[in-house]
Amino acid sequence: MIENKGLDYYLQWSSRGDQVDEKCLTLIEISGNQISYEEIDEIKKYPNKIEIQIRGLTQETFEYFVNKYGQQFKIIYFWKCSLVTDFSCLEQLTDVEYIMFYWNQRVTHLWDLSKNTCLKGLAFDDFTRMHTLEEIHLAPMLEELNFGNILWSTYILLSLKPLTKCKKLRSLTFSAKKIEDNDITPLVNIENLEELEFPTNLFPTEQVALLTAKLKNVSSTVFAPYIELDSPIEHNDKNLDVLVIGKRKPYLDSKKDKKRLEKYEENFWKLVSEYEEKENL
Repeated sequence: MIENKGLDYYLQWSSRGDQVDEKCLTLIEISGNQISYEEIDEIKKYPNKIEIQIRGLTQETFEYFVNKYGQQFKIIYFWKCSLVTDFSCLEQLTDVEYIMFYWNQRVTHLWDLSKNTCLKGLAFDDFTRMHTLEEIHLAPMLEELNFGNILWSTYILLSLKPLTKCKKLRSLTFSAKKIEDNDITPLVNIENLEELEFPTNLFPTEQVALLTAKLKNVSSTVFAPYIELDSPIEHNDKNLDVLVIGKRKPYLDSKKDKKRLEKYEENFWKLVSEYEEKENL
């Protein structure tokens, strides 16, 4: 068993620089071209590596890597493997603990995660054709999930409902342009959830207030009437230093817009109180 550093740590792979330890192996085709079988076979030289970042795989080289070397690694980051069309071969990785993907244009579904019995963390970002999480609950030990947008704010998800079956899930971070069924209530029913983050403008204020009321034991920076900006925005004669939580809500100057901000805050906590009194959503 490896030291559990968490999904967020492994997602920061490229920014770790010299801090990447001796367990890590990076196979990236710098030119942006597809990686070759010969380059993949360089893995033979590093039998003690258990973390890998690999880029430029096609369906054929993806299956070659997974079938021949996948069992060696506990942490795998598939970077810019946009031409992979099917993830099914990942089912055989019974010891993998973290799998991450950045950018794919072909895959429409995940895979049968029931056989990935050690999988703790999963991330996928900038997927253009996968709009469902229907297989996600099959991962029996999944604790951390991160998905959505990094470069393009275009991700569309059909529904959050499959997440309610994730019995071990404790940390969820996601972003999306849209949730098709417009139903936020499944997040209330993730029984072991501890941490939740999503864009401040994804849902209406009323829905964020609902989550704030119902998820008392869940930590989230979004459960508030507004957030303070680390880097204020200069606009006309204002210093926009706060962002009101909720879809289509404005940036405000906490000093010049004080009364307006107070009204937003009062309304938010009023909504929270109302939802706290409601047993059924």
